[in-house]
Amino acid sequence: MKLKTLLIAFMMPALLWAQETTPQSPLQFDSYEWNFGNIDEADGIVTHTFQFMNISKEPVQIENIATSCGCVTAQYPTQPIEGGKYGEITVHLNPARTQGEVFREIEIFTKGRRSYDRLFVFADVNPIPMGLNELYPHQLAGTVKTNSLRCNFGYIAQGETMTRVVSLANVGDKPVNLSIHTTKGYGMSVQYPEVIDAQEIVSIRVTYKISTGKQHFGMTRDTLWIEADGVRSPEPIAVNALRIEKFSENENRPKPVMRIEPAYVEFGSKSPGKNYKKTITIGNTGNSDLVFHDVEACQGTSITLKNGQKIKPGKELKVTVSITNSSSANETTIGSINLTTNDPTRPFRELRLQIDTK
Repeated sequence: MKLKTLLIAFMMPALLWAQETTPQSPLQFDSYEWNFGNIDEADGIVTHTFQFMNISKEPVQIENIATSCGCVTAQYPTQPIEGGKYGEITVHLNPARTQGEVFREIEIFTKGRRSYDRLFVFADVNPIPMGLNELYPHQLAGTVKTNSLRCNFGYIAQGETMTRVVSLANVGDKPVNLSIHTTKGYGMSVQYPEVIDAQEIVSIRVTYKISTGKQHFGMTRDTLWIEADGVRSPEPIAVNALRIEKFSENENRPKPVMRIEPAYVEFGSKSPGKNYKKTITIGNTGNSDLVFHDVEACQGTSITLKNGQKIKPGKELKVTVSITNSSSANETTIGSINLTTNDPTRPFRELRLQIDTK
């Protein structure tokens, strides 16, 4: 009787799993996100287990799991999962030194890195009460500190305006004259007070107004250099945004869907100081043209794909990617290629490359 109950419990989620996974993945999960809700930093690590099923006929082995933050770790099966069998991935979120809404991503790569899935965890963290120095740990200039050296905007559609707030604190016992120097690029503007009183917290309002046009796609990176009483901070606050197409709200219109195989390109162990190439496949499984608005090769990488290039529905394109290996022995080099497209589901994709020196 217990066996029958177990089988029914697994069969029902399996019907839902098939609707939520990416087309290239043999793994289907009971859910792809988990919200821990309101948690206290003082209570420590929280845990959730995602269950999955291998819907293919072949064994599948999870080769690697990458997380968007060191505060997230995951336990997963080290042995291959046979076709039709089930497995679990247990995710641990450490809320230490976080506060407010927390969003983290977990990427799962199967053997050969030919396919992957993404899981997401959320939480709303109540921080341990701290003083101004602890709440604002990053030293800028003089007695001026900040709680973060990054200001991430995420997606901004062309023609739209978005504002984020950067918080600064004067932890000293005297007022400080403030000035901010920026790269002033890509339609960014900054508003800030000229004086921060002793023990005062102030808000720096950073605004992006994204222009339209072919040259205004992809990642934009800017910096804020803080100056307090004439003393400039040794490092800036980094600001970035992902400029994408403004998509129609019509859910029924034709859409492209980008597929990359493999999504993580591993070159293995190679001789140092040389450039190596591999061929990957980028396909369009949607029902309208896939357009590459911006192709950015970073960190010693390259790709034979150009801005404005298109892939017709149901078609594939063979693309060559390359990476230059480190000149040092026993070192791993990670590269990335950023692709901004008109795929409304995921308009920005990062293609990762890895190579090791012998």
